[in-house]
Amino acid sequence: MGKAITELSTYLGQYLNPQTHAVASKTPFYHALEAMMIFFTLTTVTMFISSFISSRISSEASGRMRIGLFAKLQRMTIKYFDTHQDGEILSLFTSDLDNIFNAMNQAIFQLLSQFALFAGIIIMMFQQNVKLAWVTMASTPVAIIVAWFVISRARKYIDTQQDETGRINGYINEQINGEKIIITQGLQQESIANFGPYNERVKQATFKGQMYSGMLFPLMQGLSLLNLAIVIFFGSWLIVHDGMDKSVGLGLIVVFVNYSQQYYQPITQITSIYNMLQLAVAGARRLSDVHEQAEEVNPESGQKLTNLKSGVTLENIHF
Repeated sequence: MGKAITELSTYLGQYLNPQTHAVASKTPFYHALEAMMIFFTLTTVTMFISSFISSRISSEASGRMRIGLFAKLQRMTIKYFDTHQDGEILSLFTSDLDNIFNAMNQAIFQLLSQFALFAGIIIMMFQQNVKLAWVTMASTPVAIIVAWFVISRARKYIDTQQDETGRINGYINEQINGEKIIITQGLQQESIANFGPYNERVKQATFKGQMYSGMLFPLMQGLSLLNLAIVIFFGSWLIVHDGMDKSVGLGLIVVFVNYSQQYYQPITQITSIYNMLQLAVAGARRLSDVHEQAEEVNPESGQKLTNLKSGVTLENIHF
């Protein structure tokens, strides 16, 4: 699109100039339009194929992780199950694995496509005008610093959110399994009172995590608008002080206004899915903690005790 606008501006400049009116040609503009149509067509086909491949890979990967986690639980020591509630373990299969699947199915594809778009825009900008390309990229360090500050705060609370979600799931599972006893013993109020602190910790962690994660998108949008104003100002200054033809310069500004918006588009898109990515990272951390747990010793060449003839005798045991 930027190439088409540039060629159209060049044609209009030549056409309106009496000295170059005869050599003005629309052919480069038409060629740019053809290239743009081919690009859009290939982009649509590529997105369809990549979406299919991404869904296939994410479903296979999450299925293998689910099997691996279940197999790991069968090999773990009894101590782990004594120190972790059933609901907390169950949340690994529901909450954490679901978050990883969602990130793989949606966020990973967006990340790859946005990085490719980002690299392509940078290359096209430098092909058009090196000075305006550097101006368009000038605010990138500020965006990185802002993103790092917000992400470092959000990561802490999202990790806490997932840990507290596992604990509250454990408490709920425990209470549901013993609901008959709770009702018959009249322990409803005590059960509700004990639920409050779990719920409060989840609420606080969720609020803070979502608050910091939600700040990224509007901040990047604001930096995008600021960057757009800088590009327009410097482009106008370049036309006035650099002796550039006004029609060509105006077309160049229009092109770089479009580039400026497209340059920040991958950044804003990535920040919009950051919460999903961080939830997946937190889930992966919890799964990794499980896989690092010790396993029950069960040697393959161990002796099997199958002939107990005298039974079991308890000696020197006092109560």
